[in-house]
Amino acid sequence: MSAGRGTFAYAQARLQARLGMRAAPSDLQRARATRDLAALLQQLRTMPQARYVARLAPATPIHELERRLRAEWCVLVDEVAHWQPDAWRPTLRWLRWLPYLPVLQKFARGGRAPSWTRDDPVVGRIVALEPGTRSGALDATPLQPLQAALAAQGDVTQAWLEHWRHLWPNASDPGLEAIVRAVKGVDTLLRAAPASASTEDLSGTLSRRLLTIFRRHPLSPATAVAYLGLEAIDLLVLRGAILARAALARAAA
Repeated sequence: MSAGRGTFAYAQARLQARLGMRAAPSDLQRARATRDLAALLQQLRTMPQARYVARLAPATPIHELERRLRAEWCVLVDEVAHWQPDAWRPTLRWLRWLPYLPVLQKFARGGRAPSWTRDDPVVGRIVALEPGTRSGALDATPLQPLQAALAAQGDVTQAWLEHWRHLWPNASDPGLEAIVRAVKGVDTLLRAAPASASTEDLSGTLSRRLLTIFRRHPLSPATAVAYLGLEAIDLLVLRGAILARAALARAAA
């Protein structure tokens, strides 16, 4: 089997190396213990998460901090997708839009647009329209497969998942099916948890399940999706820590 770029063997080697470089949960916890945004960013720049915060500064506006973090996620997804066989690259690239699903669901229900969305390059065109006229807002965009759900005030996440499955070159894949079950299982637990409950335990549960899938399904697209899932969880943790400190700094100014 060739181990050149665009093969599962090549992708497996790259992903295994990246997985070995991930920061330990204890390292992330120590970084989050810093109370100052500048100190947090400085510490993160000495860790594998440095790629996510390289373009962030303590004075960066909060909405711009979020926009740059979303952009870094897209860069990571595209990079990992590029390692995959050609037939599987669209499946991986569809993961770029995961950070937008909550706000798109809010749009579908006619909710008020958060202020950050007005300048966002992906959803800004939707915000510019009145809620009753957004039915065609995703036409001619990469998010067009979600158009029907947005127009019908439906389940945007389910529409995302259905299109993702449609992109699989194989009708079914054991590793990807295991990931879908893992995410749905944790989502069910999250929805049933009280509002005061911490999400850290559930994030840890999902991380362990994704790591198991990564190891049980080598040389398959599941390794890439599981790895990106692990990175997404870490990125959510970083986002929370960064934005909390940014908000405190603005309030104290």
